[in-house]
Amino acid sequence: MKRLLAMLLIMGISVAGITGCGDKASPKDGGADSQTQEENTKEGQDAAPDKQAEVPAGSNELVLYSPAPEGLLNMIIQEFQDETGIKVELVQAGSGELLTRIQSESANPLADVMFGGGAESMEAYKEYLEAYESPEAANVNAEYRSSENLWTGVFVSPTVIMYNKNLVAEEDVPTGWASFADEKWKGKLAFADPTSSGSAYTTLSILLASMDNGDGGWDYIRSYVNALDGNILSSSSAPHKGVSDGEYYMCITPEESVLQYIEAGAENIGIIYPEEGTGAVPSAVGIVKNGPNTENAKLFVDFVLSKEVQGKIPEYLYRHVRSDIEASGDFKPLNDILMENYDFLAASENKEANIKQWNDIVIGK
Repeated sequence: MKRLLAMLLIMGISVAGITGCGDKASPKDGGADSQTQEENTKEGQDAAPDKQAEVPAGSNELVLYSPAPEGLLNMIIQEFQDETGIKVELVQAGSGELLTRIQSESANPLADVMFGGGAESMEAYKEYLEAYESPEAANVNAEYRSSENLWTGVFVSPTVIMYNKNLVAEEDVPTGWASFADEKWKGKLAFADPTSSGSAYTTLSILLASMDNGDGGWDYIRSYVNALDGNILSSSSAPHKGVSDGEYYMCITPEESVLQYIEAGAENIGIIYPEEGTGAVPSAVGIVKNGPNTENAKLFVDFVLSKEVQGKIPEYLYRHVRSDIEASGDFKPLNDILMENYDFLAASENKEANIKQWNDIVIGK
């Protein structure tokens, strides 16, 4: 089971490696050490200096906080360094952990950019983000942009069910969320802790919206917590890794996590788009307020929203957010998926109360 990485100290230290919460089953997820990365960056600078974007004088660094999977991060960081000559220092952990760190550092910010956190989590911490309207943002679907220009969606992945075909009989394959409250699955499911995982909080919010029978969805959550039987894990990657390894039968996870296994040839993995409906919350990018390299942060935002980079997003099994690029990749069309009218901004506003109620249910209140 993949462990959540301890965060790197970043003051004056080069990144020792790019490792993260992304699944390593896919061949796209190869890591790169800092020496190789810096050498490649220098080669890129020497080979094509006229390609580089204009970098503000006296600033040649960018500190990036991100929970995004390493394959996607490797591509973005390497190409951004090659194009701009800006050296990227990466701190990678869960989005909840990183946003809490940004909050605690707000008197003396160390990060420049938060990249890859769910939009509802970014909205919950928006007071620590700086408004910036990228010239590329006009091409991003309106529902994936902050009304205050505090964050912009970069990629999106609907929430789905992942199951192990060797453990779940064909006649028992669930059709939706309701199956997860069944006693027969007690102790056989896994879920990341929404108090520390942004993607798990997204899932919790989607379940509440989808299973609301007049009680806000909390009766279902009580049944779901009972079925989990304590299998609430600290890492957002741990549930799908556990299902792949046969430790658990099923889990709820972003579509991308499941497609990584299927693309890598895992014949024991199945995917379900729940009949009750699901949601697709954008993973976003935002500039940290009063960060040390704000102008470089703006260049990074422009870069990840550019048509060139967005066109590569489907290669990493996410859906891009630009309206001027044709859909690509072997994705099930969104029109064929029942998408719940999930208000992720409302989920952000209610996060503190929802987390408290979740914790109360977990401890038996």
